[in-house]
Amino acid sequence: MAYSAANLTTAETAGFDADKPMLVVQSASTPSDAHWNFQGDHTTTDKTAADKPATRAHDSFGSLITEPTNLTANITGATQANPCVITSNGHGLVNGDIVHLNGFSGGMTDLNDLQFEVAGKTTNTFQLSGINSTGYSAYSSGGKFTTVKFYNFYFSPSISFDTLAITGHNLNSLGAISVSLEIADSNTYGSNLKEIAKYTVSGSTDNRILITNLNSAGGSNTYSSSGTAQRYSSVVYARLKIIHATTAVPQIGEIFLGTRYQLQRNPDIPWNNKNEFSSVTDFTALTGIVKRYVAYRGQAVRNFRASIAASAEITVIDNWFNAINEGTKPFLYIETPSSAADARIMILDDAALRFPLVGPSERVLEFSMTEQPPYLSVES
Repeated sequence: MAYSAANLTTAETAGFDADKPMLVVQSASTPSDAHWNFQGDHTTTDKTAADKPATRAHDSFGSLITEPTNLTANITGATQANPCVITSNGHGLVNGDIVHLNGFSGGMTDLNDLQFEVAGKTTNTFQLSGINSTGYSAYSSGGKFTTVKFYNFYFSPSISFDTLAITGHNLNSLGAISVSLEIADSNTYGSNLKEIAKYTVSGSTDNRILITNLNSAGGSNTYSSSGTAQRYSSVVYARLKIIHATTAVPQIGEIFLGTRYQLQRNPDIPWNNKNEFSSVTDFTALTGIVKRYVAYRGQAVRNFRASIAASAEITVIDNWFNAINEGTKPFLYIETPSSAADARIMILDDAALRFPLVGPSERVLEFSMTEQPPYLSVES
């Protein structure tokens, strides 16, 4: 089955542009319907210990860290030929691997910071598939390769989603260049392959990644930050593509491929959007000195209340509550999605929909929610 794409609804776009809160529900609803593996980095030696599982892409509670193996090595030669042949003794690559090249200082600088598919490999050489380097300057020094990581997802049944969020990663610390989300119609990622999100890594902290305008601009297969936000349906095959040029290993924790439930109004005031809680235990010695033991800190809590009358908005609330399994499942809460988008993983304190009528058609939505780890305030 081929996936499909459609623009967000007018109401969703209007609420987003007006910076109204957004609730995002994980589309891969249970750990059993989302799996990942690795393409191009030798799955037989990937770490699959319990603390770094390599076969699960989602857990409703807490983060999962997966640590694949990594291949990187220096290059000692590059030919002016069609195709270009790279020499790297004992490189360990296999045909079909994707490599990122950089560090060429003497000749062949045209290859710097680009990605290529490996072909025609021998023990000490490999071809850059389809690359004619006869016009490049002659190689004399420098160069190294690093395998590009693909975290491949298979969804059964297929899912629909319009938002990407990643927590628990090490991409900034790693010195990664970018992470992209791609979808396709086959597990070889050769049929209808489309890049629908891209995050260019910058900064010094590993803050969570949130992209709420998944798209492939116009007829292009490439994501555009100014493209029209879309929702993708009937998706079976998706993958994260991580490009980096270091010996460190990319790690990914919780991954949300989520469906948004866009509210059209802000909560009633007073509204405490700075409410955070730290769990501590105090021990007071006979001298009066207090020793404080900290269990955790910076957990956000929110008490939401809003009057809602429009039937379409009431339907959105009903659908959201059903999507979180009648209040039992975590979700992303994004208070200001278009101006300062921060995604917190929240769960309802009380698994109940409190949405009583207060007039002929008006209802009042009330719920309290508590942040799940990792806590955004500690991460920021």
